[in-house]
Amino acid sequence: MTTFGKILAFLTLLMSGALGFMALSLHALSTQRNEELRVARKTFEANQANVVAYLKEKEGFAQERSNLERDRTDLKTKMEKMEFIQKNAAEEVPKLQSLLRLTADKVQVLTAEKIQLLAEKKNLETMGKSSVMEKNSEKNSKEIAEKDSVTRSGELEKVRMDLEEAIKSRQEMFNDRTKMFELKTQAEIQVIALKNRSGDMEKEIKRLTLENKRIKDSGGSDKTVTTAGGKRNPPGTPLEGKVLRADASGLVQISLGSDFGLERGHTLELFRLSPPKYIGVVKVIEVNSKDAVAQPVGALNDRPLAGDSVASQIK
Repeated sequence: MTTFGKILAFLTLLMSGALGFMALSLHALSTQRNEELRVARKTFEANQANVVAYLKEKEGFAQERSNLERDRTDLKTKMEKMEFIQKNAAEEVPKLQSLLRLTADKVQVLTAEKIQLLAEKKNLETMGKSSVMEKNSEKNSKEIAEKDSVTRSGELEKVRMDLEEAIKSRQEMFNDRTKMFELKTQAEIQVIALKNRSGDMEKEIKRLTLENKRIKDSGGSDKTVTTAGGKRNPPGTPLEGKVLRADASGLVQISLGSDFGLERGHTLELFRLSPPKYIGVVKVIEVNSKDAVAQPVGALNDRPLAGDSVASQIK
């Protein structure tokens, strides 16, 4: 190695040592600064906490002072009231003493009047013994007559109440018989109407059965049948449900949905149980899980109503 190289190496080593020393110095300064900052922050937080505590304590002192001032004012007001009451009591004492003397005088007067009244009463009792006996006999006779009158009045009132109760019971029996007769008449009319409607429904069912048999014999499918009522496509499984809502156009919402196996395009028989009536065929156009919407297929025999029944087929 040449002399220049040695000098260069020495300078490099010297520079490295200087840089290391500077780095250590900077690290020591940074550590010391951070420690000072930490101590200063703790001191600041402690001072801030002391200030907050002082403010709270000052606020508490102010509140306590306010309470003491209010108590002092209340005590002063009470003392003024007590002095006023004491002054009034001192003024009332002479009046009460005067009233007491007047009361004592009145007691003496009343006592004398009482003695006089007792003497008069004794004289009256002595004089009225004979007349009292006569009055007692008259009084006894009058009491007997009054008791007899009260007894007869009670008996008459009881008879009147029994008569009113009998009239009321008879009227209720007459009203019940009238209602029973009306109900019987209505029931007979309903029975006749049900028989007529049941006969019409049986005729319609027989007609549909014969029509289905004729179409099956001619090679038609069990699921798709064409009749005068329109094209039928009943579900594969027997279903029965109710009409939930119906509008003027004939659309009905029924209580059957996809959960029951119902699908779009299925047809259902629409009929009424009370009174019995076959209405026609409806076709499912929208299906939900629990309900569905159907529209009439062809002309219906009557307008659908909520509460009507639907079924995959009429047995």
